[in-house]
Amino acid sequence: MKRFLLLFFLSVLTTASFAQSSATKAQKAADKKQEALKKESVAAQEKGKKRHLKNQDKETRKRMKKTQKKSKRKQKGKKWTSKKRRE
Repeated sequence: MKRFLLLFFLSVLTTASFAQSSATKAQKAADKKQEALKKESVAAQEKGKKRHLKNQDKETRKRMKKTQKKSKRKQKGKKWTSKKRRE
């Protein structure tokens, strides 16, 4: 009787572990597909930005470029330095 119960529990545990590993494989495949879609959407967004910039006239492109540089500088932040006081 003890052997029968032991074999039963072992078979249940092994079946559960196999089912879990197949779910993990399916999850990995879904994650991989999701990542590919994300990369594709980012690429499409970049392509759209370039097309939009290309449609502008020269002065507007310069103004947009200058604003973009200014924005990046502001996002980067200041480098704080400690100055010694002279007394």
